[in-house]
Amino acid sequence: MPDEQPKIVVEVPSSSDYSPVPSPQTSKLEKFKKGWIEAIAFPDTLADMAYAVAASVAIPALLTSCWVSLPLPSFIRLGVLGVLAITGALMCYLRQAVPDVDEELTFRAFLVALGVILGL
Repeated sequence: MPDEQPKIVVEVPSSSDYSPVPSPQTSKLEKFKKGWIEAIAFPDTLADMAYAVAASVAIPALLTSCWVSLPLPSFIRLGVLGVLAITGALMCYLRQAVPDVDEELTFRAFLVALGVILGL
């Protein structure tokens, strides 16, 4: 009966760089920074980058055009201005917290400002 028990086989890697100690985990702050860098970075392919740049200009231009031409109630206008204030504060925080995205974030803000000006 002892032969019916399952056998446990342990394989040890033969490479010299094997370490039984687990590699250190990245901190949550580093994961946060890496996530924002990946989110703000421009795409690698030219077609995707052109689409991202066009969307960064066209969407604010469309919204600004609607803002100017449509009669919106004052509470909606105040709400939108509040959201813009929060977005500006978040952008300032990101520029300080994640300095790797400073150039790309500034360029994207320039594109959005260009879209707003075109929409007026």
